[in-house]
Amino acid sequence: MNRILLVDLGEREHKTREELRGRKLKLESILANKTLDGLNPSQQRDYEAIKKALASDVTADPFYQVLAETVTQIPWRQLSDGNDFVHEYGLLGSQRVPTNLLKPLKEGERELAGIAGILQLDNHVEATRGKADLVRAVSTAQGEYRANRALFDAAFAQLSDQYKVTLQSQIDAGLIDADIIGCERPGGDPNERRDVASTDTPFRPSGAEIVCALSARNVAALVRRLASTGITANDPWLTSRIQNGYDMQAGAIEGAPLSSAEISLPEFDDTTDEVAVRENLLGAQAVVFASHCEDMNMFQVVEKCVDLFRTGLLPISRGKAGDYLYGYLKKASERMTQNERQDLYRQVLGRNEGDPSLPGNPEFKELWLRFIAAVSNFGRQLSVDRLLRTNVPVAVSQEQVRKAGRDLAANLSVHSFGIVRFAAAELQQTILEFRDVLSDPELRACVGARDMWQFIDQVNANYLGGLRNTHQHRTQARSSAVVIRWLANHSDRLAGRYGEVISVNALTNPQMSGSDQPMLNPNDWDLVQACEQWLAVSGVQEASIEQYSQSVESPVIPSRPIGNGNGLPPEARAILEQAGMSLPAL
Repeated sequence: MNRILLVDLGEREHKTREELRGRKLKLESILANKTLDGLNPSQQRDYEAIKKALASDVTADPFYQVLAETVTQIPWRQLSDGNDFVHEYGLLGSQRVPTNLLKPLKEGERELAGIAGILQLDNHVEATRGKADLVRAVSTAQGEYRANRALFDAAFAQLSDQYKVTLQSQIDAGLIDADIIGCERPGGDPNERRDVASTDTPFRPSGAEIVCALSARNVAALVRRLASTGITANDPWLTSRIQNGYDMQAGAIEGAPLSSAEISLPEFDDTTDEVAVRENLLGAQAVVFASHCEDMNMFQVVEKCVDLFRTGLLPISRGKAGDYLYGYLKKASERMTQNERQDLYRQVLGRNEGDPSLPGNPEFKELWLRFIAAVSNFGRQLSVDRLLRTNVPVAVSQEQVRKAGRDLAANLSVHSFGIVRFAAAELQQTILEFRDVLSDPELRACVGARDMWQFIDQVNANYLGGLRNTHQHRTQARSSAVVIRWLANHSDRLAGRYGEVISVNALTNPQMSGSDQPMLNPNDWDLVQACEQWLAVSGVQEASIEQYSQSVESPVIPSRPIGNGNGLPPEARAILEQAGMSLPAL
């Protein structure tokens, strides 16, 4: 008897492992980049988990893990230590024994395969973003399987020894992961057995081995079709009905009527990459933080201190503050100028400052307000008190928040390519230095300030034309940083089609609270609080919040910057064309 290979489960496992390999490469590129700070704790945990998953033959597909532990009522960690309910690249436990001992699928394995087929048929395969929904779908599919168990048993018994192919043909077709070779013997770490010369033991299964390919999804579709037409396991023509039905389902019968084909449209989301580039969003986070520091004149206050220090009007002695101000003066030419910073704010945040000939980001302000208002309104809806007091309750759904967040993240990402990530790192370091020097007791004592904010107010009032609202700007800086970091950390929720964007439990559970580091690892509670604080200090009216929280058609946002023609500005192209030089179109 040949091994029975469940090709649809094997294909899901192959895709899962390919995705894990891609994420592993991305994290390793961060580790290899000496200009970056390495992996943060969350990325380090993700990296270790991926390495552990890829170093084992145990199923990595989260869909199957949830399915197996729901059906067996045994935690996956315990199931993965055994052999019975774990499939390796599409081979269930009974199919990973020596060839001469192979038997048909066991009853429990047939049930798992049948339920997996039903779930795939109904497109209930999301485990990472909607586990609770998947568990409910498993229970429903289990009921359908048990109601038609006899038909499933007959179909598996009849079809399991047909459709023989070599294992290598399925690997070459991209259906099965190549690590299936040798998963039974020598087994162990797939990374180590890729080098065939590392062992003199013949690998089993091998690429030349003949297996019986079977699709659990097609079996489920066949059984559902038979059951819907009143066919039972006692039907005298059951054998021919199963054969014809499965061949039509699999497309094995050429010229089968179109009505026999299942409607199965391609899943576009499987081919997309990400809503936004995370590194770009992290750069935007630093830029927006620096822009609010610019609004409170923090850069200008330090430069004024340097100017007073240079002319001898700042009475400070030897110490950290004096060392910094002297170093700042000597290295002034190496820093970003105010005009360069304004150009950066114009590029990322669409501000009016900076060189008007540079491309800006005119959509940012509206997209920002729409996301802030949508999150704020969503959080308010969860308060019964708010619902009772408001005159016109506005229903903001998870999908409206997802859409607003996706638009904002994509906009920030596409306007943060190029120099932004590097400039953001410099701005972050500069602001940290400013915080330390402006908090220096000796410097503060020069103007009698209690803290750095009083110091900034004193310098603004006495030397820079008047007070600035430092409380508003530092609240906006912090809130904006939390919001953009949340977008960067949770872009998978924005890209998903199902599941919660903002956890209702996180907002309604009184035991839940904010993260210890909201600007680094904000949770949903931090996001809602940041949006409320930003709206409060910005003076946005309630009517505007209600208006901006409603969905509108998204602007056209490319996934990456798109140049005009050959990437040259229109003016340069016009000059070249006037000179008789035509550029080839790309």
